[in-house]
Amino acid sequence: MQSFTALVRPPGTRFSQAISEHPQKKGIDQPRALIQHQSYVDALKQVGGKILPLPTADLLPDSTFVEDTAFVFGETAFLCSAKEETRRNEVESIAKALKDHLKIVNLEPHMDGGDILNTPQAIYIGLSKRSNERAIHSLSQKIDKEVISVPVVKGLHLKSAVSYLGNNVLLIDPERVESDAFKNFQWIEVEGKDSYAANCLALGNQIIMPAGFPKIHEKILQHGFEAVELEMSEFEKADGGVTCLSIILP
Repeated sequence: MQSFTALVRPPGTRFSQAISEHPQKKGIDQPRALIQHQSYVDALKQVGGKILPLPTADLLPDSTFVEDTAFVFGETAFLCSAKEETRRNEVESIAKALKDHLKIVNLEPHMDGGDILNTPQAIYIGLSKRSNERAIHSLSQKIDKEVISVPVVKGLHLKSAVSYLGNNVLLIDPERVESDAFKNFQWIEVEGKDSYAANCLALGNQIIMPAGFPKIHEKILQHGFEAVELEMSEFEKADGGVTCLSIILP
């Protein structure tokens, strides 16, 4: 079982005002989101995680999506600068929590951590509504690993459509990204009504995934991984996924 630390923050009282293009965004249920978030934390503990909890930030509706604020690589946390003005104040409290554990480096605007996919071969960064070439170049100049930009055709972030599971295997919805960048990987294709399941969190051999996608679940098992399913309905309504709710530290 992999040993890691996960920084998390529960959804605050204004979570229902999170930025979202989901058709059910007006139906976000904050109390239910709190229950689902606790199940997420319990799952992280189940697969070997130590939890670094932050208190709710009630004035910041999207603050539970901590992944977007920082990218952890080795012993360094690269702080992201959000394009959305309502999200820019999220970074300060994250930086305070991380500075006791990691070196802190600031990136040029604008980038969300949800666009950054780290694989053994390279770091892939989505060129999306939230991340631009300037920020991608900024990271590439500060890190000793190949950085490859990937246009996001549909959806919010690169990791909304692509997850690295391990053993050279990707979960990918090829209709939502310029998928040629990933031709050297083995694919589990996730399309159509199953597209939300493309965002999963791999922790060693354990894959935390949204519940309700039996075909994808079975394919993950067939590739030798184990899967933990979680109800994610309220976070889906807020355009968030499994990876969005944590920053994983070594």
